[in-house]
Amino acid sequence: DTLKVGTLVKIRFQGIATATNSTDTLTIKLYLATDVTNDAIVGTTLISMAATDVANNDVFSGEYELIVRTAGASGTMVGCGTYKSIPAAEGTMTIKDDILASTTVDTTVAQIVAVTADWSVASLLNSCRLDFIRVEIY
Repeated sequence: DTLKVGTLVKIRFQGIATATNSTDTLTIKLYLATDVTNDAIVGTTLISMAATDVANNDVFSGEYELIVRTAGASGTMVGCGTYKSIPAAEGTMTIKDDILASTTVDTTVAQIVAVTADWSVASLLNSCRLDFIRVEIY
């Protein structure tokens, strides 16, 4: 019952592709979800970065704000955010914005903020890490 009418949720995250293999691509997504088990995320995609052939040490980052408009099992929220358009070297940021029109959110159940990284090819030579994620609720 934390999410009420007027609740503001601020999210910020940053990570890095620590090792990359050949031309394998990496896709980063930010979600507000109710279930993240078995890679079957149930919820709302807030940010979806383009699949990118990343290089070692390319970074990804983003921030998002959501505000609850109505509460309950069929509550609503709106939001906006910005993110690095594609994971790339530090100091080479091209920014994109994102607007979330009124979207249903069940404020009566737990919500999970999740960042996912999906490689186009399963390889032991591909790795990345999420260095931080910060979620603030006002």
